[in-house]
Amino acid sequence: MATEVLSAGWDSPCYVVRTSAFDAKFLVGGGEEPDEVDNVDVEVRYPDGSRWSATMFTLDEVDRIMRRWERTGECAGGSYFAVPDGLIVREPGVRKMTAVLIAMHDIGELNSYLVRLDD
Repeated sequence: MATEVLSAGWDSPCYVVRTSAFDAKFLVGGGEEPDEVDNVDVEVRYPDGSRWSATMFTLDEVDRIMRRWERTGECAGGSYFAVPDGLIVREPGVRKMTAVLIAMHDIGELNSYLVRLDD
């Protein structure tokens, strides 16, 4: 059975998406619109209480960050991008990012790429 979105909305300070398989809490920054975020931390919680996290970036956001690092000298002058819990997606927005998380869950890959949080 495919995972379905049950609800979505603000639970300050997070934008929470509840699905039939897990809840995803997106830490959307002040002033950002959920459908426009291109760099956001997310925590996925399963009914068994296990929690998983990632920072989701769009390709455009990774490029913007690396160009900034060229100027600041970080990461060898922007020559690489490495984050331990990074997940790169094509399109911005919580809705699109949730679709990615659902697809990963439905094919059994979500826990392979997100970082487990200790309770």
